[in-house]
Parts: sequence; structure tokens; C-alpha cells
Amino acid sequence: MNMTYRQIAFVLSASALVLAVTQPALAQTIDFSKAEGVTTGVLTTLRGAFSTAFFGIAFVVTGFMAAFNRISWAWVALVVVGAFFVFAGPAIVANLRSAFS
Repeated sequence: MNMTYRQIAFVLSASALVLAVTQPALAQTIDFSKAEGVTTGVLTTLRGAFSTAFFGIAFVVTGFMAAFNRISWAWVALVVVGAFFVFAGPAIVANLRSAFS
């Protein structure tokens, strides 16, 4: 690609003009309270009766299947770890926030 000095000067001046005219983003003023409210509602619903029933059934099914050598006991451990993360999630996040703030 063969650019002349005139084309290079034009591109540089256009870039400088664009940078001079643009204004900084004001991302600090965004209000996330509505999004946090919706997310909190969804998480509360998922941690309620639905997840309690799901993990109760998952414990029983994976326990019986592992007892009869249909699946590995690692699957039961994964269900336990998943339940731990779902139900202990708020405490984990609170501890991380306090540790890093």
C-alpha cells in the first residue's frame, strides 16, 4: 500500500480532530439499582423451593445410582459442591467483598 504524505497527513489530522471532539464516557453515573433488584429477585426465586427440591432429588438419584455402580461417586460430590455454591453463594460473596474492600 503506497500512501502519499498528503494522505498520511489527512489521516493523522482527521484522527486528531476526532480525538479532540470526543468527550469522555461518564460510566460512573450509571445507576445499577434496577438491575440489582431484578437479579436479587431472580436469585431469591432460584434459591427458594425450586433449588431445594432440585437438589433433594439430585442427592437421592445420584446417591442411588452411585450405590448401584451406575455412575461414579464423583458425580455425587459434584452435586454436593453445586448445592454448596448455590446455597452458600451470598455468604461467599459477602466474605469476598469484606476481604477486598
